Amino acid sequence: MKSRFRLTVLCVVFGLMLIPNALVSAEPVNVAVLDLENLNRDPRYDYLEGMIIGVLMYDLIRVDNVKLVERALLDRIIDEQGLRLTGLLSDADTARQVGQLAGADYLIGGDYAFLGRDMNVNLKLMSVNEGTIIPFSRRGYTENMIHSLAENIVEELIGEPIIFAGTDGERSMLSLSDEEPGSIEFYCNFENGEILVDEEFYGYTPGGVVPTLLEDLSPGEHTIRVEAGNNFGEIDWPEVNFRDWERTVTVKAGRKSVLRARVYHFNSLIYDAMELYDEDWRLGKGYEDPVRVQQDVSFVDRSGRRVPVSLELDAEIVDGEILTSLTVEADGLSRTWNLESELEEINIEETLGVVDIDFEREWSEYYGYWEMDLDLERNDLYQGMHWD
Repeated sequence: MKSRFRLTVLCVVFGLMLIPNALVSAEPVNVAVLDLENLNRDPRYDYLEGMIIGVLMYDLIRVDNVKLVERALLDRIIDEQGLRLTGLLSDADTARQVGQLAGADYLIGGDYAFLGRDMNVNLKLMSVNEGTIIPFSRRGYTENMIHSLAENIVEELIGEPIIFAGTDGERSMLSLSDEEPGSIEFYCNFENGEILVDEEFYGYTPGGVVPTLLEDLSPGEHTIRVEAGNNFGEIDWPEVNFRDWERTVTVKAGRKSVLRARVYHFNSLIYDAMELYDEDWRLGKGYEDPVRVQQDVSFVDRSGRRVPVSLELDAEIVDGEILTSLTVEADGLSRTWNLESELEEINIEETLGVVDIDFEREWSEYYGYWEMDLDLERNDLYQGMHWD
């Protein structure tokens, strides 16, 4: 009888050793979830930590034999110990000490990395009593990827398989971040222009250095346009098409972009484009150095063709007389002027193909020197052409 009783006891004890502790004890397993480390070191992906932990904790609280340690208690212990939740499991002794103070049987920590189209999540399950660590790793982008990790962890905790993944879990965790709106800090030099965002009126430009904050913009591309009337905007070169200032901006989730608009009067833009060369010189008393100019002022016309234009100007005083030579070449045409030294005013106004030439030379009796001014303009543009 004694031998049979002894054998029965041994069988019972041996059988209990094969059953996971979580099933033997009626008490639930206490689990503390730590922070996860963002291996990208980029704060743009910090939001993923909250989403991963959120899904994981949601799964754990649905298990009867698992009880989560309150985060407030865990934070207080970490604060008192002067520690950080992130990377705590790298120091096994400290992690076990924190777990014991929090009354946790297990600690869950780890890291994640955003990989462009998906992410890699590494979780570690540490036994506070034994100090052993079991790693779990998954790569993907859906909630089911985290559900799968939770299934493996729970099975390790309670010794029973469980299913969290489902059709609802096929949603992308990465796309959830796309719901957070972004904004644009918009600067415009023009005052009282209408701001249109995706062709919807948003407000008026204050002008100067005062920005307009375009808020609550969904992530993705948005078209920003400033309607400033028939005389203001910008020009498409070289075709010379007149239009409102407009840009397409990619707004990122939860982030603020900065955009600057330059809106000018069309005539001022045309005038700047017409001007190929404009310079003046003085030669004589106090300005003895000769004037030597060789300049390429070629431009692209409205058809996109490069129009070659160049000029040469030589002016010097020899034996008290001024000698001046001007040569302009424009689109295969050439003209040279050799100017005499008389003191009367000289004013050349001529057209050479697509270029208008204006040269003036004048003697200043009061100052005792010559004043010269040369202006070359393209004549395929003219102010007011935006009204045609």
